[in-house]
Amino acid sequence: MTRLTNSPSDEPTFCLPKLTYFRGRVALYSILQALGIGSGDEVATQAFTCLAVPEGIMATGARPLFIDITGDGFNLDARDLEQKLDARTKAIVVQHTFGIPADIQRILKVAEKWGLPVIEDCCHTLASKIDGQRVGTFGAAAFYSYEWGKPIVAGLGGSATANHPELFERLEKEHQSLGNPGLLPQLKLEAQYLAYWALYRPQWYWTLRRLFHRSSKIGLAKGNYNAIPEEGNGASHDFRWGMAPRFRRRLFRALGHVEQHASHARQVVEQYQAGVDSPHVTHPLINDGDEAVFARYPLRVPDKPRLLANASQQGIELAEWYNTPIHPLTQRNAEQVNYQADSCPHAEQRAAEVVSLPTHRRVTRRYIGRAVELLQEAA
Repeated sequence: MTRLTNSPSDEPTFCLPKLTYFRGRVALYSILQALGIGSGDEVATQAFTCLAVPEGIMATGARPLFIDITGDGFNLDARDLEQKLDARTKAIVVQHTFGIPADIQRILKVAEKWGLPVIEDCCHTLASKIDGQRVGTFGAAAFYSYEWGKPIVAGLGGSATANHPELFERLEKEHQSLGNPGLLPQLKLEAQYLAYWALYRPQWYWTLRRLFHRSSKIGLAKGNYNAIPEEGNGASHDFRWGMAPRFRRRLFRALGHVEQHASHARQVVEQYQAGVDSPHVTHPLINDGDEAVFARYPLRVPDKPRLLANASQQGIELAEWYNTPIHPLTQRNAEQVNYQADSCPHAEQRAAEVVSLPTHRRVTRRYIGRAVELLQEAA
């Protein structure tokens, strides 16, 4: 594996991506491939994440090394990272969970000490900043996602950037070998996207969620997760594809409105913060100098299962993710991706207590009022 230093960029705004992929996890996979990571290696990444991240790591033949999150937050703990790193670790994936910037400077110091590249997981945010510098510009590389539930939805897709010229050249060369999804997958995804925009409203969240899961099981819709890669069996077909031209064009149009999306998210969050006022509900902490542009607004609550049941009955969008340290895997299934029970206690605690509210542009004042009322009553 080639060692590359992390090369912070002074790029002030989010630019149109040159390298697009079928999914965000495919972008991560490509970055790891370009770094020469493969069988026998480990990649450090936080628990309190979704299966997509270890899926991208395991597609290379490497194994995830799970790091706990901070005791009062949602992002990787630099102290636990340093304690768990060993000679097999070849890279660090840093997730900016929900759009909250990770403690990137402390993580970069640990990475420099061990000579490891940092890959920023920016799937939850395009606009969050640390001391005025946009996330995704601190490490060696970054990847993004444009699927359902993300700040920008293109139907399906991801992208990668590299702040190191040599790494970008390798990514670009590898990207040329990717094909396009077949006609049938493209038509299925297009129908899924059109249905999403025609039907999706916060008040219909639970009904559409159930329909989506049922459709995924019978193959009518593309699900969020693939089967866990098994050693020697290789990755799914997803990892051979770039983003289809139709989705790429849609993505580029949508990325022209990043700041409008961010502005709306900020206004929505301000109303959540003003409306939900209870000692039993904990709002997220943001480090001084950081600006969080939330994909979803997380709250730590008492009796999470009861609150979700009430939200479902009342037709109020309230997401459970992450419901487990490696969502949606149960404790038993999590062992298949190298997660050991009790190894990340803060992540396990967070999964038991966190719900999240939407911040997208279909969130209205009326919805905010209903969501605030639900949370106040629960508290």
